[in-house]
Amino acid sequence: MSTGVRAGHVETALLVTDYRQRPRKRGITLERAITEAVLAELGERGYGALTFEGVATRAGTGKSALYRRWPDKMSMVADALSAALPDPQSLTLPGGLRADLIVYLETVAQGMLGPLGLGMRVLSAEMNRHHEFAEMWEHRVIGPWQALLAELITDAIARGEARTGALAPECVLTGPSVLCQRFTLTGVPMSRAEIESLVDNALVPMMAARD
Repeated sequence: MSTGVRAGHVETALLVTDYRQRPRKRGITLERAITEAVLAELGERGYGALTFEGVATRAGTGKSALYRRWPDKMSMVADALSAALPDPQSLTLPGGLRADLIVYLETVAQGMLGPLGLGMRVLSAEMNRHHEFAEMWEHRVIGPWQALLAELITDAIARGEARTGALAPECVLTGPSVLCQRFTLTGVPMSRAEIESLVDNALVPMMAARD
């Protein structure tokens, strides 16, 4: 039985969707549609082939709606990744150094299965080539989570659980760096048990208040 699709063209025929037939969106609905479109285009085409036209078509809007918001795709992608991540301030922390670190790192690890991991996989080369893009990634995507971690440690210092030196960059960055290295090498985020081991054997001993 013939499908009407020639051999070698099956994949293309299945993937092509005419998003222009959908009704135009506005407001929050449009913002969400743009974010989803950017992530979908990034995952399917990669950063190099991602275009304003492709995002606009998939989101069901015009390119002018994108150009009013962003001067280039670099900033559009950074904002889409940031918008797709949970708000760091919405994270409920138990209130103890060990427990807080575990909840924080487990949340970040789970985020690597979504937009955070997509950004790390697809955009690492772009960050190495473009200093401006690396700064956007740091400020818009990673920065709010680093600030939450510093706040978590500051609270532990105030409670007497952590030493003042625990806010040194090597202390703040060790946990997230281990998570990122593991995910980059294996494509699999650290498990709860592995995170607990990291906290107990490295982070708490490094940060804890000393007599």
